[in-house]
Amino acid sequence: MNSGELLRIIFYLYLGATLVQLAVWWGVFARLAFAAENKSGVAGPDKLPPASVVICARNEADNLKRNVPAILAQAYPAPWELVVVDDASDDDTPTVLQAFAEQNARLRVIRIDEKVWPGKKHALARGVDAARYDHIFLTDADCRPASGNWLTHLAGHFSVRPDVEIVLGYAPMQPVPGAFNRWVRFETAYTAVQYLSFALAGMPYMGVGRNMAWKRSLYKRAGGFAAHMDMPSGDDDLLVNAAAGRGNVAVCLHPESFVYSPGKSDWRDWSRQKHRHLSAGKRYRPGHQMVLTMLSLSHILHYFLLLVLLIAGFGMVTVALCCLLRSFSLLFLYGKILTRLREFHLLSQVPIYDALLAVHYGAFVPISLINNQHAHTWK
Repeated sequence: MNSGELLRIIFYLYLGATLVQLAVWWGVFARLAFAAENKSGVAGPDKLPPASVVICARNEADNLKRNVPAILAQAYPAPWELVVVDDASDDDTPTVLQAFAEQNARLRVIRIDEKVWPGKKHALARGVDAARYDHIFLTDADCRPASGNWLTHLAGHFSVRPDVEIVLGYAPMQPVPGAFNRWVRFETAYTAVQYLSFALAGMPYMGVGRNMAWKRSLYKRAGGFAAHMDMPSGDDDLLVNAAAGRGNVAVCLHPESFVYSPGKSDWRDWSRQKHRHLSAGKRYRPGHQMVLTMLSLSHILHYFLLLVLLIAGFGMVTVALCCLLRSFSLLFLYGKILTRLREFHLLSQVPIYDALLAVHYGAFVPISLINNQHAHTWK
């Protein structure tokens, strides 16, 4: 095979990768860009289900001081409770929770004296078992709802559509100074673009436990966390991956329903979190793994083969047109999506961060999947 034939093969691979990218962006991700305005609020107060908010906390005294008041301040008209599971904390978490419980009868505390299982699934299972109500709402101790209507917006989907068993919300990172934080916020937004768009397209494959709700009946039907209790991660996405289907998932996009977590500015902290999440991805359904692999591989090939063809000077007109078509498509759709997700200020950096995503998928993800040393801890 001579160099001309090799470049022709590379050229066609580049075209194929770019076409896959365009098909996913316009066929799937555009659903998030053009989704109808959130209608969860049409449910009357008398139709909202009783709710149990479950939070797991391990050595989270400071975060609980900051965020429990925002949870307890939810203006939810139906009966509801807050269940916090103290997962064998050895800081001031028990004292902080006791003080809150004495002030507000809505808060119930479950104490686990000894840490046995990795991750928080055992603690979360204890919280679900202790919950009084059958609609379970999840967030983390370091997270804060955007408003006092967070619970109402998520719960409204259960009332409007009786077939809904899972509600997926958006959980952005708070902005803090620094370029790395902007990258993390962009990567978090792109992850949301993926799982929210595929859910809207009828192929839900994951959600994030920082902002999610599901029915206890679905949890029991899926066998709880028994199938992956050995893993520290996956209490959120693996449950959704096992139990979600075309008709039982709703997406909540109202900005008052967002739940913010602390902005990360430290590479090591973020990389540990990504290690855990990627380790859970190994147990997704084969079809979901295949689709996500195709998406990331086409992203990598679009940039890598573009560079090869530009250096070789092969098919420049067609290559440039494909590149421009994808670039303009992304800027247009990102403009709508990032506006919806209240991250429009990241739009000017999309060309840079989109290229960095290709590096992320091509280098960081494979290394993380091979080197799983950080996947055995939670707190």
